[in-house]
Amino acid sequence: MPEASATYVFGGDAAELQRLTVQAAGLAPQAQWLLDQIPIRAGWRTVDIGCGPIGILDLLSERVGPQGLVVGLEREARFFAMAGAEVKRRGLGNVRIVAGDALNPDLQEGSFDFVHERLVLMNMPEAQQRKMVSQMLALLKPGGSIALQDYDRVSCVCYPAHPSWVILLAAYADAFSAGGGNSSTGRVLPWLLRSAGARNVKTKIHASFLDVGDSRRTHHLGLLAVMEDKILALGRFGRGEFADHKQALLEHLAHPDTLLIDHLLVQAWGEAGWETPIDLFAQSQGA
Repeated sequence: MPEASATYVFGGDAAELQRLTVQAAGLAPQAQWLLDQIPIRAGWRTVDIGCGPIGILDLLSERVGPQGLVVGLEREARFFAMAGAEVKRRGLGNVRIVAGDALNPDLQEGSFDFVHERLVLMNMPEAQQRKMVSQMLALLKPGGSIALQDYDRVSCVCYPAHPSWVILLAAYADAFSAGGGNSSTGRVLPWLLRSAGARNVKTKIHASFLDVGDSRRTHHLGLLAVMEDKILALGRFGRGEFADHKQALLEHLAHPDTLLIDHLLVQAWGEAGWETPIDLFAQSQGA
């Protein structure tokens, strides 16, 4: 039986659907920068793995043009349905949404010019991360391009550090880890590409100061909302105390003298070789 990727840490309720749509809009400038580096060309066949409600489907659609193809691969049923509706609403005629798992994509190997994931690998344990990147490379034509985008929370800083920030951030990190997530994924992206056999690997790190009025300034509160049940399951506090901490943090973040530095967004990209990809990690383990 094919291996299924880890359960999505954040779930798939209405709050998460809304959060992902807002997140995609907020990360569009960084994604456009990345696509400029590849660069994506008209007529290309592309795939966005774990696209969620929209991912970068709209950005790819514009770049590949009417003669190109954009495939959005999505496992979660609610995200799959929302992506289909969003593609229809935006009139993206060159986009197709396909149901499938990132570890076992039912897509033709060696048939794509570009394959991409954003914030999918960070929801998987290391062994599944390696397998997913190898699967992504297998989808590419010789010389095709692969790109990864994931967070690294090493830079997540609030100053002054309000007590509710410290308490909630620690609880969130533990709940995320308990669900199979890896908050340090960003730093390993270049290694994941090289170990799977990608060539010409490059890396870019985006660090952002989030001022009052920036939609991402309260993004952490959105994460807390979708992870609430998992955080409460840790048993550190009850629902009422959790709500009090969130309200205190909301007020703290609304103050213009509160400095907030976002977690790093790490981008790594490279190319498939002109021969069958070699999993260098497996090779080093004597596999």
